[in-house]
Amino acid sequence: MNFPIVIRQLGLLVLLLAATLLAHAGVAGIYWATGDDAEEAALWAFLTAAGIAALFGGTGMMWFRGAIREIGRREACLLVVSAWVIGAIISAIPFAAWSMFCSLPQADMLDGVVDPFFEAMSGLTTCGATILTDIEALPRSILIWRSMIQWIGGLGVIVIFVAILPSLGTGGKKMYLTESTGPAPEGLRPHARETARVILLVYLGFTLLEFPILLLCGMSVFDAVCQTFTSVATGGFSTRNGSIASFDSVAVEMVMMTFMILSGISFSLYFLAFRRRFELIWQSSELRLFLALLVIVSIACSLALWTHGWQDPNYRISVLGGTSVEPTLWNSLRYGVFTVVSILTTSGFATAVYEDWPAVAIVCLLSIFMVGAMAGSTSGGIKVIRVWIAGKLMLRDIEREFRPDVVRPLKVGRSIISPDVRVSAIVLVLFTITLVAVGTGLLKIFEGADGIDLTTASSAAASCLANVGPAFGRVGSDDHYSWLTSASKSVLVALMLLGRLELFVVFALFTRRFWDRG
Repeated sequence: MNFPIVIRQLGLLVLLLAATLLAHAGVAGIYWATGDDAEEAALWAFLTAAGIAALFGGTGMMWFRGAIREIGRREACLLVVSAWVIGAIISAIPFAAWSMFCSLPQADMLDGVVDPFFEAMSGLTTCGATILTDIEALPRSILIWRSMIQWIGGLGVIVIFVAILPSLGTGGKKMYLTESTGPAPEGLRPHARETARVILLVYLGFTLLEFPILLLCGMSVFDAVCQTFTSVATGGFSTRNGSIASFDSVAVEMVMMTFMILSGISFSLYFLAFRRRFELIWQSSELRLFLALLVIVSIACSLALWTHGWQDPNYRISVLGGTSVEPTLWNSLRYGVFTVVSILTTSGFATAVYEDWPAVAIVCLLSIFMVGAMAGSTSGGIKVIRVWIAGKLMLRDIEREFRPDVVRPLKVGRSIISPDVRVSAIVLVLFTITLVAVGTGLLKIFEGADGIDLTTASSAAASCLANVGPAFGRVGSDDHYSWLTSASKSVLVALMLLGRLELFVVFALFTRRFWDRG
C-alpha cells in the first residue's frame, strides 16, 4: 500500500477545500460589512476552518512531496473513501465553529460534534437529511456553504479532483472508476481526466443556466444561488424551512423539476448529444425506463390525489408551511409530479406533506423510493439499470421453471449483460436490503422500543442509504432528524457514505486481504 501518495493527494484535496472556505469567509465578511451582525461569527468560523484545513493539507503535501506517484486499485479505494470522510470533517468545521463563536440561541442547532458532521456528510453525499430545526435562522454565508458542499458532492469530489489535477497520471482513471456510480462505468473519452472534464463542463453548464432562470422566476440572488447548487446536485438542501413550497411559485417548481430530471440522466448521454449522436441517446433503454417511471408514477400519484378528493369532500392536500389546497386536477398534478420527480432523482426537495396522502399514492412513492435515477448521474439510490437487470433475472428464472431447456442471453436494449454485471447488480440489491434491515434494527436499539416507530426507523435507514433525505413517519417532508440520539445519527451518517460510494468500495477497506501485501 502506497500510503505516502494517498496522504499527499488527500493533502492537496484539503488545500482546495481550504481555498473554498477562505472564499466563503469573504462572503461572510461582505454580509457583515452590510450590517448583518450574525455574520461576524460566521466570518471567524470560516477563517478558523480555512486555517485548520490549510495546516493539515499543507503538512500532508510537504511531508510526502517526494512520494512515488503510482496509484493502484487499493490506493484508489482508500483515497476515495478517505476523501469523502475527510471532506465531510473539513466541511463540518464551519458549522461547529459558528456554533461555538455565535451567542445567539439558534447556534445550539449545530452544537457538539455529531450534529455538524451529520449535516456535512448529508450535504457532501447529497442526501439532504437535516438536523436543522430552523434553517432560516442561520447566517446566509453558512447556508451558502451548506449548499456549496452539496454542489461539490453532487459531481463527486474525486471527479473534480481528477478533472483539475493532472498529477495523478494513470492513477486518475482508477480513482474515477472507483468513485463513478453504475454497473459498468466507462470513460467518455480515452483518458479519465478528459472524461471528468467533460462531465465538469456539463455540470457547470447546468449550474450557469439554472441560476439566471430562477432569477427571472422572482428568486433573490441568494436563494437562486443556493437552490441552483442543490437542485443540479439533486441534493435537497433549501434555504427555507418550507423547502420549495415557501416560494409558492409554479415557475420555480417547473424549473427545479427540469434540472432535477436533467441531473438524473447519465452524463455520458450529454457527451453523445454534443457529438450529435442522438440515435444512440434514444437507444438507451435505461433512459426510456427512467422517463417511463417518471411519467407513470407521476400520473398514478396525481390521479390518486384527485380521485381521493371525490371520495372525501373534506380532503385537502397539505402544503409545507401549514397551508392546504383543494385536490383539484391541477393541484394534484402540481404536487404529485414534483414529489415523484424529487424522490425518483433522490433530490429530497418537497412542496407537500406526502405522508398524509392516500394509501395508493404512498404505495407509488414507496415503489420508487430507493430506485434512484440513471447510473452516471448525480442521483443516489440503486439505479434504474440495476433494478431492471434484477427484474429480468427474476423473470428469466421464473421461465426456467417451465422451460428449463431455453437458454438466451440477458439483454438490456441491444447490450448483452455480462455475468459479472449480473452478479454485481443482484449482490448490491441484496446488500442494500440487508443494510436497511440492519440500520432499522440499530435505530430501534439506540432509540428504544418506544422511542421510534418501525415506519420512521426503516424509512430513515432507507432514505439515508439511498441519499433521498426526507422519509416517512417522524422524519417526513415536514420533519427533521435532530431529535435522534447521537448513536442513531452516527448510524445514518455511515449509511449516507455507503450509499454514495455504493457499498463495495467502503466495505473493501474492512477486509483483511485488502491490507495484505502483494
